Amino acid sequence: MKVRGMPVLDRNEPLRGQLPVRPERAPQEPDVHWTRRALSATVALAEVVLLAWLCFGPAFGVRSVIVTGERHLTASQVEQLAGLHDGGSVLTIDGAAAQQRLEGQVWVRSATVQPQLPGTVVITVSEWQPVAVYHAGASKKLFWMSSQAVILGPATNAGGLIDIQGPGAVDPRSGAGDPHPGDRVLEPDLLTAMVNIERAMPTLVGQDVAGFVFDSCGNLTMLAKRGWKVYFGRVLTPEEFATLRDKLTALKAIAGNGNVDYSSTDLEYVNVMNPNEPAVAYRSQEPPPASPTPGATPSPNQCR
Repeated sequence: MKVRGMPVLDRNEPLRGQLPVRPERAPQEPDVHWTRRALSATVALAEVVLLAWLCFGPAFGVRSVIVTGERHLTASQVEQLAGLHDGGSVLTIDGAAAQQRLEGQVWVRSATVQPQLPGTVVITVSEWQPVAVYHAGASKKLFWMSSQAVILGPATNAGGLIDIQGPGAVDPRSGAGDPHPGDRVLEPDLLTAMVNIERAMPTLVGQDVAGFVFDSCGNLTMLAKRGWKVYFGRVLTPEEFATLRDKLTALKAIAGNGNVDYSSTDLEYVNVMNPNEPAVAYRSQEPPPASPTPGATPSPNQCR
């Protein structure tokens, strides 16, 4: 209560006769902020070191690679193509990327790459299987061909597969114009038709097929093992391709009517370019029958 005329005392001033006393400071708490940051940094560094040791150390290193399904490729080739030849850790292997690398190879149809702890990688591949051998014109170089009409690689021999001769090389002496692995040299549907014809001929006419010739004009010729030929004509358009069924029917029909002896060594060719009017020629006929020349590469102005 303030009384008029009375002086107001300042509580912070010492009373008369007292010495001034400096107030004591409250004890300061230790600065834990930097301590916590230092501790966190230490823990983070330890985690990085541990992770690096796990990724690149021996604990999860690739110790074995199991490859299955390979036939034309070797297990070591598959391992190298997958990018696993340098070892490393199973924790750092990108299975999807390794699979993509493998499936980009000509021989590989599909693949899976599965890293397994602690140190194993399992690779399963499915390879394309050759269904035919291919050569360009008179070239003696043979190449494996997949069911997709893609060249897989050089072949040392036909291996019992159907032989397909494509248009001749640009320079037969140097082999210029020969296909390379990965090249598609035919339409897959046409190759499928050739393979099916080759399989059906023993039942259809009682004869085996030696191979086919597909020239630069798109004309298809079948070569029988007995030496005679069948001229199917051009098979470039879908309409022309669809006539193959009728032409095969004509082959069987003329044999049933006694118009041709497919077992004769004198038989020269059967022409079913027009399935409604098939023609048969024998070597002993005079004059020699005029016919297309299988294996020749016609000039553009010869193609009709």
